[in-house]
Amino acid sequence: MVWRAVRLRCPRCGGRAWIERWFHRLARCRTCGYKVERQSGFELGAITMNISVTFGALALTLAVAIVATYPDLPPVPTLVATLTVALVVPIAMFPVSQTLWAAFDLAVHPLEPEEIADAAAHETLDASDSSGASGA
Repeated sequence: MVWRAVRLRCPRCGGRAWIERWFHRLARCRTCGYKVERQSGFELGAITMNISVTFGALALTLAVAIVATYPDLPPVPTLVATLTVALVVPIAMFPVSQTLWAAFDLAVHPLEPEEIADAAAHETLDASDSSGASGA
């Protein structure tokens, strides 16, 4: 599931139709019908994951700057490097944190039988919509 999530695929089925655009994900996977936000608060986990990765990248950046320039830490290059990391990493990690958190959530809380039935029903509805649209 983690490998699927890193590749921005649905952690349940591996379908590609889960992240629509960089900052927009669908409510359900188009392939398997998996409902992404299974309970309220899903975004909190994804944001926490994104912040953790960003803080780790900032700590690594500062450690490299300190080790590379010891004993005289130049403030301007260090500030530029840390600001760049603080701006780029959260944006780059946004969709990955969404899919990774969904994979973690699925691993810790597997789908209940009613969620599986709901996903299958939604998948059937999508299949009939797409076949009806192509036949028209």
